[in-house]
Amino acid sequence: MNLDHIYAMDGRFVAFLIGVAVASIVTIPALLLTFRPRRNRRESDPPLPIHQASFRGIPDMAGALQQLALADLLQFLAQGAHTGTLRLDSGRRTGSIRLVQGLVTAAEFRRDRNLPALFQMLSLEIGDFHFRFEPPPTESVRGHEVVDILMLWLAAKEDH
Repeated sequence: MNLDHIYAMDGRFVAFLIGVAVASIVTIPALLLTFRPRRNRRESDPPLPIHQASFRGIPDMAGALQQLALADLLQFLAQGAHTGTLRLDSGRRTGSIRLVQGLVTAAEFRRDRNLPALFQMLSLEIGDFHFRFEPPPTESVRGHEVVDILMLWLAAKEDH
C-alpha cells in the first residue's frame, strides 16, 4: 500500500487512526485505574461488611461499576425489595446508600447527603460496590423510590 492510495481514501484512514488514538486515550487510563492496588485499611476504619456473618446465608453482592452501573444495580435492588447497605469506593471517595425494602432511606457521599450525594454517586463510572443484605424491619418505612431518584438525576443532567 503506497501513500497515494492512503491519501485517496477520502480521509477514512485518517479518521480510523484518530479513532484508535482517542480510544487508547480513554481505555488505557481506565484499565490502569481498574488494576490499582488496594489502599491499606487503617485501624480506625470499621471492619468491612464482608467479614461479618451473612443474613440468612445470602452472600453479599460485590462488583465494579464498570461492569454494572449504579443505576442498574439500584433498580435491581429496588425490584427485589431488598434491605441493606450499599457501599461505593471510587479512588479515595467513598459513599453509602441505605435501602429498606427497596426504598432509599439515606445516602452519603463525601460531605453530601441524600439527593446531592446520590446524584454524585450515580455519575461515577469507575469504582467498586459492595451490598450487604440485611433483614427487613417489621414496621413500615419511609423512603424514596429508586425510579423517582433516577428521573430526578436524569432531569438534573439535562439541565447542565
